[in-house]
Amino acid sequence: MKGKPGNWNELSPGEKRRIRLDAWVRGDGISFESDEAREKYRERATLFRDAVELKKVPSRVPISVLGGAFALRREGINQKATMYDRWEEAAEAMIKFHKDFDPDSASFLFMMSGKSMELLGQTNMKWAGYNLPDDIQYQFVEQEYMKADEYSHFIEDPSDYVLRVYMPRLHSSLIGLCKLPQFSVNSVGYGGGYLSFMDQEVQNSLDLLRKAAELSMKPLQVTFETMRRLHAMGYPSLARGFGEAPFDVLGDSLRGTAGIMTDMYRHPDKVIAACEKILALRPVPEVPLGDTPLIMMPLHKGSDGFMSREQYERFYWPTFKKVMLNMIEEGLIPTPFAEGIFDSRLEYITELPKASTVWFFDRTDMHQAKDILGDVCCLMGNVPITLIATGTADQVKASCKDLIDYCGKGGGFIMSPGTQIDDGQEETVRAMVDFTKEYGVYR
Repeated sequence: MKGKPGNWNELSPGEKRRIRLDAWVRGDGISFESDEAREKYRERATLFRDAVELKKVPSRVPISVLGGAFALRREGINQKATMYDRWEEAAEAMIKFHKDFDPDSASFLFMMSGKSMELLGQTNMKWAGYNLPDDIQYQFVEQEYMKADEYSHFIEDPSDYVLRVYMPRLHSSLIGLCKLPQFSVNSVGYGGGYLSFMDQEVQNSLDLLRKAAELSMKPLQVTFETMRRLHAMGYPSLARGFGEAPFDVLGDSLRGTAGIMTDMYRHPDKVIAACEKILALRPVPEVPLGDTPLIMMPLHKGSDGFMSREQYERFYWPTFKKVMLNMIEEGLIPTPFAEGIFDSRLEYITELPKASTVWFFDRTDMHQAKDILGDVCCLMGNVPITLIATGTADQVKASCKDLIDYCGKGGGFIMSPGTQIDDGQEETVRAMVDFTKEYGVYR
């Protein structure tokens, strides 16, 4: 795998993006299982590249499918398997999903350690096999892990706040972290603060963190190995890692929906200051050449149903835009996953450099998105998952046809369901993939 050229910092964002895309399409760093797999990988990656760059029309509309629980259930594997001791079986089910349906990209397999989460006393999630039935997808439990009167502590010393306040609230077993002192310049060179590590509750908390990390290694290793195998089979990853809008970090993980919504009225300046602090602390992802330059960014609280256009413009967009621009500067391609409806947000996207982002829309009006963003960025989505779960193959084909005819016109479009196809049907998923490959050929 080639490293970054010596003049990397002198290159323009567009030049960096081209170098990253070149390495990704070649498959630098991948040990392919055959010459045929290498060629298939490059064909698929080229489809995506052509869609993303808006320079040429791809040979056909590429299709990406987030297999999720569907890929597992068709092999008799429930959600508990992804949380406890059947990670290898889940991985094999995902491999088989790709062999059976042959989408154009690798579907990410997200697995965790339920035992690790039990050990820590994790309070912000419920999961299968513990506090949910065995085949229910994990669920987030929002709480005000940061209180409204704690903004100043978080803004002034976020590391201290997260370590001594947030983590013990998030994990009931880590109460000992509350006893740690505030490590600041006052303790530098003295060592009195180290005495707290003699406290038994502090030692217990640190020991639990170590054990939890050890338990988390197995599903992580299986996940990475599964992605390596999919790449070797010829399936490129369409998104690497995750990024977030600062407002979502604050609203999802710290204040909760009710808290952050009232804060916009009661503490607006503190909300903005906290978002700016999160922005300042967020590093640009370090992505080696050869890995996909697309960075997935799930968006939650910026949709039409959560805040007004004026609130979006004041609280959400400024720091979110800056996060994306920082990535773009490094040749990366932010790929916001706009969950819900973003119809009233489309005009803001025109402020970003052309062909620098991919927007993955869930339930946004795709005709409107194409009208506004057709020459600005690549669009992705949005076959309704409700249709895939409860509709017929013909209904799914009709939805795909409409998207190809309108959004696929002139390129710049990636077919995809609105989100994971957890409750999909064999015939509807098959219809979506096969119809796109057959009908989506550009003539």
